[in-house]
Amino acid sequence: MKKFKNLLLIGCALAFVSCVDLDLTPHNKISSGSMWTSPELALRGMNGLYDEFYCRDLDNPQLGRQKSGMNRQGIEGLGFNTNYNVTSGPVTLLTRSTKSAGDFQLRREWQFCYTIIHSCNDALANLHEAGLDEATYERYVCEARFLRAWCYHRLNMLYQGVPVYLEPVTNEECTKGQSSAEDVWGYVLDDLKYCIENQHYPDNTLKNNYGRPSKGAAYALRGMVYMWKKMYQEAANDFKKVKDCGYGLFDGEYAEIFKIENEKSKEMIFTVQFDVKSDYSDNIQRLVGARDNYESWTQFLPNPDFVNYYCNADGSKFEWAEVEGLEDWDKLTPEQREVFFCRDGLNTVQKPKWKDEVIKRVGKDVFDKYYLDRGNEERITGAFVNRDPRLKQTIVTPYEPVNCYKPNYNDDKTQIGKQLRWPVIKQGTDGGDLWLNDRKSAFYLYRKYNAFEKGELIDRDHCGTDWPLIRFTDVQLQYAEALNELDDLDGAISLVNEVRDRAHMLPLTNGGTGSCAVSGKDDMRERIRYEHRVEFPLEAINFFSEIRWGTYKESKFQGGTECGTKSWWGSIIQLRGYYEEYMWPWSAPLNEIQRNPNLSRRDGWAY
Repeated sequence: MKKFKNLLLIGCALAFVSCVDLDLTPHNKISSGSMWTSPELALRGMNGLYDEFYCRDLDNPQLGRQKSGMNRQGIEGLGFNTNYNVTSGPVTLLTRSTKSAGDFQLRREWQFCYTIIHSCNDALANLHEAGLDEATYERYVCEARFLRAWCYHRLNMLYQGVPVYLEPVTNEECTKGQSSAEDVWGYVLDDLKYCIENQHYPDNTLKNNYGRPSKGAAYALRGMVYMWKKMYQEAANDFKKVKDCGYGLFDGEYAEIFKIENEKSKEMIFTVQFDVKSDYSDNIQRLVGARDNYESWTQFLPNPDFVNYYCNADGSKFEWAEVEGLEDWDKLTPEQREVFFCRDGLNTVQKPKWKDEVIKRVGKDVFDKYYLDRGNEERITGAFVNRDPRLKQTIVTPYEPVNCYKPNYNDDKTQIGKQLRWPVIKQGTDGGDLWLNDRKSAFYLYRKYNAFEKGELIDRDHCGTDWPLIRFTDVQLQYAEALNELDDLDGAISLVNEVRDRAHMLPLTNGGTGSCAVSGKDDMRERIRYEHRVEFPLEAINFFSEIRWGTYKESKFQGGTECGTKSWWGSIIQLRGYYEEYMWPWSAPLNEIQRNPNLSRRDGWAY
């Protein structure tokens, strides 16, 4: 079995000590006191440290109802790449104009990280009782300290200062106030230093103890901490060591990185592992798929601003007005641009209401001037050719035929050649309209992590592809970022070109002419950010990058104060979001402040 053979629910492995309301059914079959009394029990206890990463309610994944597992939905929905399109449980940190300290995400991130932290502290305090040989004992200690460091790193990115507990404590003893962000970074660095300097900690776990953190993972995470601290030389030194530990860029196509057959590649440094046979599944299909893709909910929609952000194949910036036939793009309002995206044949469609409804929205003069009854589809598809190849490897674009499978439909066979069309008229089977869950307007669909063919999955809630928490491309691009800040432009370009080469993009050059010529440090900084944004959609890390760069308003809100779920043509359809300067760093959760009066409040947040 490819996963941890003895992985148990952490509740069955040990009794938690926690500073949060875990809201979990207690399982005290093995108490903390007896957990660490033999090598077998210690292994079970160490396996249990990972349980909080797993959602145990896969058929109810909506934000705000999630009581276990990592907060993939909320963090991805906050990022630039994706709109989390759920009206019954939206990303309220965006959709509420006043940001509440009682928000679900503030509570969930705090709960998630501290559950793991206190479990790690319990292990560290008791592992010496297990009768382990020195090598195993030290490896376990490093593993627990890495996980603790990873959690404090995540908390510090969000809250910029949290209480620090390094020993087991009871709920009643959780009375500390927030340490400063700088002090929290210091504790993270201490744990990672211990891991890196420990002779028993393996360089990588690509062959043995696959998926567990390693010395390479510790170097990667420490480098990322240094990037937050703007200690670029130290970051560069650590990022260089990650490759020395045996990790590297995946050798194949970008889209193939995220296939189950490649999940153990050298690209994957630290992952959440899934295995349907072991009943540890992911439900990413439910989030990204369409109704025509395993009856999924299409909760993660590609942000049209992100789709527009993909550059041309020659490296130049994509502009709608430069597409043949769309020269008047900038003369129209976002709402009027719908006319360019409509399907062919509206003048002759059997039910004229489809045409009439478009005319009501765009105006008859605009419709008559710009709509092509034969050629409208071909014209708009021209906007998606000769672009960065990662665009079509990541996103299904309008009028692009794809196969898809919906259980118990079409005689339970794969449907051939369905397309995203607008207006959506008829689902059909082969050649029909691709049926999203939400059809109020025209939305893009993710191809990444989305199963299209019969037999790829058991169902939408049983997905076995591992989810990377740290992968090498992130290390490579942050390494390039560090070198650029150190004025090593050639070194930064070389690292970025390795990523671009895999994507079949033209290499950047230091100076010269053309779209790939880098004009200096500031230009290179933006090019590195471009690569990072197009490499990591659906991996729930873009939000962290944007807040570290200070570009969150610029990207998610396009420099304004509102965002939302948008149509292909850019008009906000629903879930309008509102920007406030105080929305990062986050406040400590309201329920924690009510329990612990030593926690401070942040200005602007509603309590």
